[in-house]
This record gives sequence, structure tokens and C-alpha cells, in this order.
Amino acid sequence: MTGTIDRPGPRRRTAAWPLAILIVSIGCASLVLGYLAHEAFSTWMYARAYAQFTAADGTADDASADYAALLERAERTTGRSETLEAVADPAYVDPAAIAAMSAAADALASTIAQARPAVLEPEPAYAAPTELGTPAWERYTDVARLVDSRDGRVHEIDALDDAGREVRTARHAAIATQDELFDALATSAEQELAAHPSASHRTRIQLRHAIDQDGASWVHMDGSPAAFSATVLAIDELRSSHAAEEARRQEPDYPVRAEIEAFARSIAAGVALDIAWAYEVNGRSSDEWYSGTAEFWPTDGGWGAINLTHSISDSWFDDPNAKAVVVHEVGH
Repeated sequence: MTGTIDRPGPRRRTAAWPLAILIVSIGCASLVLGYLAHEAFSTWMYARAYAQFTAADGTADDASADYAALLERAERTTGRSETLEAVADPAYVDPAAIAAMSAAADALASTIAQARPAVLEPEPAYAAPTELGTPAWERYTDVARLVDSRDGRVHEIDALDDAGREVRTARHAAIATQDELFDALATSAEQELAAHPSASHRTRIQLRHAIDQDGASWVHMDGSPAAFSATVLAIDELRSSHAAEEARRQEPDYPVRAEIEAFARSIAAGVALDIAWAYEVNGRSSDEWYSGTAEFWPTDGGWGAINLTHSISDSWFDDPNAKAVVVHEVGH
């Protein structure tokens, strides 16, 4: 038997080892790229959620401040109605207008009492996207928390809007009844002007200013309790002036004085005049003097007031100096 042994040839290299190195390298690169991708994506999601929460949080703060201011205005409105009700006299204004204002004020007060508090629940503090120091997996948790906080703020905004809408509606209704009360008072005042034609020009102007809530002599805030009281006072003065004039026309000296007043107005170039008589004028008594004073106001179309002593009417037909005083005062 013949045996043969092959001589060993050169050893062949296998390709398995470089492939393994390549696979490991690719895996490491994938891990790095995956980590970087998660970092970028989680950061982007956080920044987006943070911006949405911040916007909702700011809007909620503004809505809360606006709602608190609205409640303050509404409370002032109820207070104004209560004060107006205290001065509103049924003798001067339709009682139905007073009752309507009172009911609207009660409704507003009830709405305020049931209103949602304007204080927001505190939210946790979140780091700005530029200040993040947490790993990607924690950012995903923070993103979920940010979304919940944003939704909570949006709910707060909606609740404040709903409550504010109810308060505004009730407040506008209360203000409308306050305006209607003054409309009713103005109607009564117009009727008083028509019913008291003998009242002085001064009192008629004062009441006209009260009706318009405007004019040279008007100093009160529109629609205020002080304005209501001032209008009532102007009505009282108009009534008193009319009564005094009607009583004066029954006095024995009235016919002569009426003639003098007519003469004075005839030379006044259309200027409305209030004329009053007294025993003493400007420190001069009727026993020794013919005396008079004159004032003129350019407002309200221009009007004047003249005061004359009794002596002028006593000597009207006898002494031309009496007429001269009247002409002199009208000339002023």
C-alpha cells in the first residue's frame, strides 16, 4: 500500500471578520444616529408644546384680569342702581321705571354672586426649550404634561368667557334700566315745563340743562344719583317760581309793573329777561332812590336778569327819571 501526504499549501484568509467589524460599526452609527434623532425630535416636540402652553397661559392670565375688572365694573353698576333707587321719588318719575331698575340690579347682584372666581389654579413651572438638561425620554413625559397644562388653561379661558358673557349681559340690562329711569325723569321734567309757563327764565334754563344733562350751569356726571337729585331740585324751583309769579300777578301793583316789564322787554332786542322787584336794590331804598341792577349771560341764547326798586313803579307815570333807570338797566 502506498501512502501519500499532501504538502500543506498557503493558509487561506476568511472574509467573516471584516464583515463583523462592518456590522458593529453600522450598529454603533445607527445607535448614535438614533440617539441624535430622538434628541432632536424630543426637543422639537417640547419646544412646540412649550410654545402652545405659554400662549394659552398668557391668554388665560389676560382673561382672568379682564374678568376681575368686569366684576368690579358690575359691582359699581349695582351700587349705582341702589343709590339711584334711594333718591328716585315716585312723585317725579314713573314708579314702573324704578321697579324695573331695582329688579335688574337684583339680577345683576345674583349673577355676580354665582360668578366663577377669577383666580386661576397654579401650574407647574416648565424650563424654556433653550434651558433643557433632561434626556430625551424625560422630555416626552414633559411634553405630555405640557399638553395637559395647555388644555387646562384653554378650559379656564372658556369658563371665564362663559362667566363673563353672563355678567356682561346682566350688567348691560341694569345699565339700560338706569338710562330708562332718566328717560322717564326727563319726560316728567318736560311735562313740568309745559305745566308751569309763568316760571322764571332762570329756572326754565336750569331744568332744561338737567333734562339735557348739559349746559353752562350743569356740573354733574351724566346718569349719576347727583344728576337725578339736581333734576328734582330744578323741578321744585320751577314749581316755586311759577307759584310765586302767579301770586305776584294778584298783587295791586302788578298791572303797572307788568306794563314796565313789557316796555323793558320791548327794547331788549329779543333778549329774554327775568325782572324782579324789591324795596331795596343795590343798597338803595325806594324811599330815596330809583335803583336797578342788570346781569347778562351770553349762554343759552343770551338772557338777562334785572332788579328794580318799588319806587320806579310808584313814579312810573309821574317822573321820567323812573323810565330812564329802566332804559339804563336794559341797555346793560
